[in-house]
Amino acid sequence: MIPVINLETAHSDAERKLADEISDACRQTGFFVVRGHGIAPEVFDDAYTASLRFFELPPETKSEFAMRTSTARGDNDYSPYGYSALLSENAYAYTGKPDMPSDYVEKFSAGRLILRDDEELPFPADELGAELRASLKRYFAACETVAGRIAELLALALDLPRDFFATRTNTSNDSLRSHLYPGVAPEFLNDQGMGQHTDGTLITLLTQDGPGLQLQDRSGRWLDIEVAERDSFIVNIGDLMARWSNDEYVSTPHRVRLADRRRQSIVFFKLANDDTVIECFPKFVADRSAKYEPIRYEDFSLQKMNLLFGREGGTR
Repeated sequence: MIPVINLETAHSDAERKLADEISDACRQTGFFVVRGHGIAPEVFDDAYTASLRFFELPPETKSEFAMRTSTARGDNDYSPYGYSALLSENAYAYTGKPDMPSDYVEKFSAGRLILRDDEELPFPADELGAELRASLKRYFAACETVAGRIAELLALALDLPRDFFATRTNTSNDSLRSHLYPGVAPEFLNDQGMGQHTDGTLITLLTQDGPGLQLQDRSGRWLDIEVAERDSFIVNIGDLMARWSNDEYVSTPHRVRLADRRRQSIVFFKLANDDTVIECFPKFVADRSAKYEPIRYEDFSLQKMNLLFGREGGTR
């Protein structure tokens, strides 16, 4: 059972206690559930409904909105917008294992530009496209708010200035991916919805409408994460927090196994500004050596994304 954090209790006299509870969860499993976040249920309902309507379109229609993995700004600039078909990605590649099986999952991605209505993005030019864009925009904005509050509490737990992470993530190219996993079928080679990986994030926020997500504990066992409410966030810390804390906070491997019915999830990735230097906090190297060299987030991100999309320049 992973810890449950109720943000409704994060008022001034209980804030430090809640921050310490989050810190304990980050040390133990790197996962916790967030409730009491104040987001209206229809924000979740609308995003899930519009996403499913898109995923139910014919394959040839969905392919017209294929995900772009770079922009005109350069070959090393990744733009997470649009549709990714079943078996088109391999989460193992993100960890330097491109020869592992691909994932049985469809995705529709959006980044920070979705907050700007004047941006030309790969959405259908019809009522469904407008509904999908508007609902994912609301979901994205809501996640930014929740992620910001969690980051603030993490700063408090680490005895850092309250705005430490806010000032290092205020221009980050955060992203959102809406997923549809099929129910396992006889013709499938395996039940891999998404291969084992860790996230290259500060924190990740996930919601889901059914089981399938698993985390790997310190003994190597795979444990199911079952959260009944679609409007509860399953939060995990990523590789950035692991680096900042010298692995005191755990970036836990996780994966998705297919179930006997289709499953939806929406994942929000909170990243860092390109010029942010990820370097172990002094309190975590006082009595031991740093496990990681300092690195600018832009360089770290490009290494990871080059691995995911099979480009040169990726390192393990």
